[in-house]
This record gives sequence, structure tokens and C-alpha cells, in this order.
Amino acid sequence: MLQTANCKGGKVGILHSTGVQGAESGLTPEHLRVYRWALSRPFVSVSETADVLGLTESEARQAVEYLEQAHLMEKHDERGAPPGAPREPARETRWRIVNPQIAASRLAASESRLRQSVVALGESRRQLDELFDVYSVLDGRRTPRHSVEVFAGLLAVAALTDRAALACEREAVSCRPEGPPPGAPSDPEAARDLALLARGVRLRVLYRHSARHHPPLRAHLEQLVAAGAEVRTTPEPFGALTAYDRSVGFIPHHTLPEGTAVIRDPSTLAFLHRVFDQSWDVAAPFDGPPGAAVQCEQHDTILRLLSEGARDETIARRLGMSLRTCRRHIAEAFKEMGAQSRFQAGYLTGRGGRTG
Repeated sequence: MLQTANCKGGKVGILHSTGVQGAESGLTPEHLRVYRWALSRPFVSVSETADVLGLTESEARQAVEYLEQAHLMEKHDERGAPPGAPREPARETRWRIVNPQIAASRLAASESRLRQSVVALGESRRQLDELFDVYSVLDGRRTPRHSVEVFAGLLAVAALTDRAALACEREAVSCRPEGPPPGAPSDPEAARDLALLARGVRLRVLYRHSARHHPPLRAHLEQLVAAGAEVRTTPEPFGALTAYDRSVGFIPHHTLPEGTAVIRDPSTLAFLHRVFDQSWDVAAPFDGPPGAAVQCEQHDTILRLLSEGARDETIARRLGMSLRTCRRHIAEAFKEMGAQSRFQAGYLTGRGGRTG
């Protein structure tokens, strides 16, 4: 932007960030003197400016070029003479005054382009940092320095996960509470799973019960089971976790949306495996569409959450299902209990029994 100031003296700052050479000194009284004098003439040259204002040619040139860079003067283009007109002898370059409002708009445009460049540079730096993480992960000479490392980019996490999966020899465990993967052969997660099973690695995977209601994911789970994986479902998984050979684990970072914490500390990994095993022991083996036992457990979870005051939207999110599906399950649970309202359902749930 163009900063304003009293033009009777002192300096006026002209957007220092737009690339105006020497702009750090601001618009000086000498620049303003040249500008005011040029206002009275259609065009001016450096030599004319120097002669009339008593400046050296170097001082006049510096002032005119500064004003041009600040968009307050522009070179006069004399190439537009009509065809056939006699050619004039080569003349010294001449400039003409530019309206300060036009200069301000041009500076604003320059500032906008600069801001866009700064944003682009920031994005480039972020991508370079992410690529550096990928390089560090794949560089065979790299030795992890910490028992917990945080990676902010998906590329680095994918590269490190692939590397850990390839090195896995005995067992892999994974808890996947979030949205279902496509399950297509090109999906990296599905490809890693099948590659592990093909090498004879034991694979245990924990999903939400809602995975049984999702046809593409159900087909993916059936494919895993057919390949030798052990798959179970639970109403509310404890959180996302993938671990290989009890030597490295991956959990989501608590603040970075695409961040992942890579765990190598043996005590932490042992704890995470105990949490997984506890959920695994009470989970239902996957055997296709939800059976009566799974449906009953899901309804019990919904009723418990209702009795705790959870809203339908919260229950749907925690159980990994759509709001419409959640409300259908709520209606089914009410019917099974013989409840006519949330209050009655909460009361009956508190008594610990079903009436239907």
C-alpha cells in the first residue's frame, strides 16, 4: 500500500516490499521537488531536470528512476508515430507524471503479487520439508535418534509405514476406527495388508461394527480374511494404531491434522499392545454382515450413550455411522426395549434390562 504523509517536508514511505530499489529511504524531499516540478510539464528528461533544478545528472537520474519504480512516473513511449511520418533524431528518454491514485493501485497490485509469491514460497518450503522427511526415512544411513518422532506430511508417513511393513517378519496389528478405505487393489493400505499376509506375517485388524454395514469395506475385510488375516469389530475402538513386530508403532498426532507420531520406545509399545489386546479380546470376529450378537452389542452401546446424554450426532460420530443409520438403530433399540421416549429408554437402561 501507499503510505500517506505531509508532502511539505520529511519522508514518505512507499511500499518497501514491492521491490522499489532504494525504497528503504522513503520518498525524500528531493524526490517530491522533482515530482512537483514535473507536474508543470508534459514530459521531462534527466538532463532537463538537472539543469532546471540545479542537480547533478546523477542526482536527477536517481530521483527520476526512483519515481518511476514507485509508479509515480513512467517513460513516454514515442514509438506510436503515424506511418510515413519523418523520423526524428534519437532523443533522450523522457518521462511523464502518473496520478498518485494510479500509482497506489499499481503498488497494491504489486503487493498482491508479492503476497502470492510469499504464500507460494511457504508452500514450496513445506513441500521441501516433507520431501526431506521422506529422504530421511528412506536413507539407509539414517538411524532414529528418538523413541518418539513426529512426521507432519503424508508422504513421509507413507514411506516410513511401507518401510516398516517390508521389514515386518512376525506380527502386525492395526486398529482402524476412522472412515473405511476403498479396499481397491491400488489402495496402499490394502496392498500392504495383502503383502504381509503373502509373506506369512500374522495380521490382526480391529474395525468398528459399522464396517459390517459398509459393502465396499465388508468386501475388503472378506478379502483379508480369505488371505489369512484375523479381523474383529467392536462398537468403539480405542483409537488408531498400527504396529509391526512390536518394534515400531504409528499413532495420529494429537494436534497436526496429517501428523503421525512414530513410536519406538519398548515400554510405550508394550502398553499400546496391551490396550490393543484388551479391545481385541472383547471384540466380535468378523464373519460377514452383522449377526444378532453384534446388533445387540451395538444397540447396548447406543443406549448407554443415550443414557449419558449424548446427542444423535455424537453417537453417530463415535460409532462411525451416518446420522440416518444411527437414528434407525436408535429406533430399533427403543422397539427392542419397549421404550417410547429417550427418558424411558434411559430409565430402562439404568435398571440394566430390556423389556422387548
